[in-house]
Amino acid sequence: MFLEVNELKSAIYQYQSSEISENDNDIILWNIDAAVSEVKSYLRTRYDVEQIFNATESNRNALILELTKNIAVWYIIRPSNVDIIYEQAEKRYESAIDWLTKVANGDIAPDLPPATDEFGDIATKFRFGSHAKFDSSF
Repeated sequence: MFLEVNELKSAIYQYQSSEISENDNDIILWNIDAAVSEVKSYLRTRYDVEQIFNATESNRNALILELTKNIAVWYIIRPSNVDIIYEQAEKRYESAIDWLTKVANGDIAPDLPPATDEFGDIATKFRFGSHAKFDSSF
């Protein structure tokens, strides 16, 4: 698993997550899975998400790990506001989504493995077409 429950301690106090989830680790795991899925959805078009999220321990990208934690915390605290600075968690979530959007748009290029096609070539997206026909008469 890319992100373990005990690794959330750098983003949320254990007593807070325990109170919100009522000591049910399944709830925490579901929210972690949702966070990983959301991060993957932003990175999938440009990067090899299977390689990124199958990495373990120190092979994981630290920034992607922290962003995933922030998004997971946001999902965890939604049901309750138990001694949590809600606005701070919301800001971190919005910041993570903003960064991921920039990556998805190609404005930021993190050091991640690129997505490849079935031949092993780097998969690229490109657009082609033309402007609408200009019709004028004199």
